[in-house]
Amino acid sequence: MKTVKYEIKLEKSVKIILGVLAVGVLLHALLMTGQGLFSKAEAYSDEVYRVTLCDQYGYKCNNGQ
Repeated sequence: MKTVKYEIKLEKSVKIILGVLAVGVLLHALLMTGQGLFSKAEAYSDEVYRVTLCDQYGYKCNNGQ
């Protein structure tokens, strides 16, 4: 039985670019572990916004009730 072996050859510049991207993603992930995966969201605003829920066509709305 024959076995087929495929090799993917990349240029040195492509390997360097992929390596830099991998290191960047790893560093970003490590820095996020100090804050937790989802950091606390903070809003700095004195304004109050109202949200109105409508049907898919935008006609039957609850008008904030």
